[in-house]
Amino acid sequence: MKNKDYSKDNDGLRKMRELLENTKVFMMATNLGKVPFSICPMTLQEMDEQGDLWFFAPRNSDHFKEIEKDNRVQLIISNENEQQYISIYGNATHIIDKQKLNQLWNPMLRAWFNGMDDPNIALLNVNMESAYYWDSFENKLVSLYHLAKAVTTGDRTEMGEKGHVDLQNH
Repeated sequence: MKNKDYSKDNDGLRKMRELLENTKVFMMATNLGKVPFSICPMTLQEMDEQGDLWFFAPRNSDHFKEIEKDNRVQLIISNENEQQYISIYGNATHIIDKQKLNQLWNPMLRAWFNGMDDPNIALLNVNMESAYYWDSFENKLVSLYHLAKAVTTGDRTEMGEKGHVDLQNH
């Protein structure tokens, strides 16, 4: 696997958009200073122009309350179909913004909320600081072929790319 590093100014946001294009469900870890930390599935609503990630969250949920005490979060993505694996570290902020809520709302959210006017609904905005990724560039079947080839011949040149994306402003 090739190693590649990006900074925010050096195509880092472009790389994150590319990696997250087909990913919607993340595991969000909160309460990072405690062992074990808390984790729950979250559905990505949007990656905005600045690179922030937007999620809906119930105000009465444990992770919402934990972010009030410590806003550091770790997002873990395992996209087996695309053979992409990503770990994102950042800071989460609770946002109460009716206009943004209206922009991001979709009917599937009724499974968790009683409509857009639900008093329990809020937005979480995650400002990404850094990410690590593993990307095979190929589908699962082709990846298995390259894996078998690497095992039998030792040639690992086509296994994909892994790297770090530094998204902090310097």
